[in-house]
Amino acid sequence: MIPLAELRRFALPHAHAQGVPPDVLHRVLHHLSDDAKDEGPGAWTHAWSSLAVAAEARGRNLDAVRYYAMARFPYVDGPERSAAQDACVAAFDRWRKRVGGITRLDLPFDDTGFACWAAGLSQHRRLPLILVVGGITGTKEQWAPVLAEADRLGAAVVVTELPGVGENALPYGTDSTRMLKYLVGLLGRAADTTRTCVVGLSFGGHLALRHALADDRVRGLATVGAPVRDFFVRAAQGTPLPQLVSLTLSHVTRTPPARLPAALADWGLAEDELARLRIPVACAVSRDDEIAPYSDAELLQRSVPQLRLVENDVLGGAPERAAETRLWLLAQALRMAGTAGGVRRAASARARVLRARHRLARTSAGAPV
Repeated sequence: MIPLAELRRFALPHAHAQGVPPDVLHRVLHHLSDDAKDEGPGAWTHAWSSLAVAAEARGRNLDAVRYYAMARFPYVDGPERSAAQDACVAAFDRWRKRVGGITRLDLPFDDTGFACWAAGLSQHRRLPLILVVGGITGTKEQWAPVLAEADRLGAAVVVTELPGVGENALPYGTDSTRMLKYLVGLLGRAADTTRTCVVGLSFGGHLALRHALADDRVRGLATVGAPVRDFFVRAAQGTPLPQLVSLTLSHVTRTPPARLPAALADWGLAEDELARLRIPVACAVSRDDEIAPYSDAELLQRSVPQLRLVENDVLGGAPERAAETRLWLLAQALRMAGTAGGVRRAASARARVLRARHRLARTSAGAPV
């Protein structure tokens, strides 16, 4: 079992990114029991699923999506989390049918397949493509707000999951770029994929970097907390990983935990590879990130010719920090895609306001910014 202390710690940014209200998050985390199993009161999955069921009863499907996503966090490891995963998708499906404009794509690939949510696709008016790929714990459903606003962005938006996560039944590996190349190829029928920008979260950012090196249709990348090289070097050398990270990586890569260090040894990207990226790369990083070491951000600074980097205390940060990062990523993606100037400027301005507020608060408290 994953220690409850790690569940609490790593779930914070996950909850903030989805817009879980702080009072709800505090109440659930406060009442969890270290001794409870997933099927009983006081257990992680039970607590969040109970909130989701109550939200569904009130017709609040988007809240149900958020709470079911928390219930299945960090990955499906049994019937309780499996039920939460299925209920999360079902609640999202009900929500998107009421909102309108969001379609589901079920794509066969390598004898299994994966799913996407999409907005703005059209064979008659092909818009630039913003492709969003989550990390090892995040489902595609958490991008509901962006999908709902896609008609204002001047871009087609497609969100999918990292292999091994959510409805993506593929194993995650260094060859997972094949999945993204396949997806971009299919989307070329209904989007201008020659202007593709990829938004990648955490390990999704690492996959996006690999993808960009292999696919010249990618015109820009926006990432947050992406491991690049040193994370994998340290793991291969036996540096202990948080148990939640180790078990989740083991799950998505289908690799036993004991063999994980050796399996990750050749995943790092070298400086000469990164130097070949001739496209804009925007990256949000945190000096306190427990997954991606800051040395990976410094590697990007040395190697990537067109890098825009912003520091943000992502892991465990306050909700407004998650909102700031989301707005910044969206603004960077729109800038790279060359579309939605008004929306992009508004997102950039709002992100700057949130960042300025954070700096002011830190300065007033006597803490380093």
